[in-house]
Amino acid sequence: MALLSVSGLKVTLGSSEVLKGIDIDLLEGQIVALLGSNGSGKSTFLAAAGGIGRRSGGSVYILGDDIDSLSRREVARRVAVVPQQTGFLMPFSVMETVLMGRFPAAGRFAPLSREDAQAARAALDAVDLGSFGDRLVTDLSGGEAQRVAIARALAQDTPILLLDEPVSALDPRHAMAVFRLLDSLKKEGRGIIVALHDINYALRFADRIIFLKDGLLHEPPSPRLVDEKLLGRIFDTQWRLETLSSGDRAAFPLA
Repeated sequence: MALLSVSGLKVTLGSSEVLKGIDIDLLEGQIVALLGSNGSGKSTFLAAAGGIGRRSGGSVYILGDDIDSLSRREVARRVAVVPQQTGFLMPFSVMETVLMGRFPAAGRFAPLSREDAQAARAALDAVDLGSFGDRLVTDLSGGEAQRVAIARALAQDTPILLLDEPVSALDPRHAMAVFRLLDSLKKEGRGIIVALHDINYALRFADRIIFLKDGLLHEPPSPRLVDEKLLGRIFDTQWRLETLSSGDRAAFPLA
């Protein structure tokens, strides 16, 4: 059984049909990279699949249950969504913000337990922010705020993670640390969809690579079959793919 099953997903915004019938099954122990040009609908797809965005048609099943039959709290027990991070507006502490990820399990007005606090501390340690608990999120840099958002999702402790550009504001060291963390989570059986702009993270870490263009999904049979022609069709520019000494492949857009 798929952790997340999306069938015929359509989203219309104004007069524009952004998603035209998306089908995808996310299985246990998978990292699926979602790529596409700006405006291709990656964020729209993740929001709709996670139950926090509009859906004009189609169905979403989470752990075998129709998302429309589940309460918002029950959805949040199963799916954690990390939106594109642009900073926090309310001056909560970092620890308070990460503890918000525990509300689906504990209940919004229930007292948080020692286990909740331990989960929040572990999540902060996982993103290298263990000493930031008392800092205000409004005082953080963009990259630090992005890692807090990831920690909040980790504290939620769900089998499904949907992440929208989670490393866009991170330096290379912390970006690689996030992907190694995602790799460890998939080995625990989690299912992860991560929207990216950088094809190279996808080539290195993803079990599947899917592309959005003109409202439709395009998925090669294997990440090894991503080639210059496919990238050219998706991004409307020329590419060069090279195999590194490590065996990994790297992609470079050509001017």
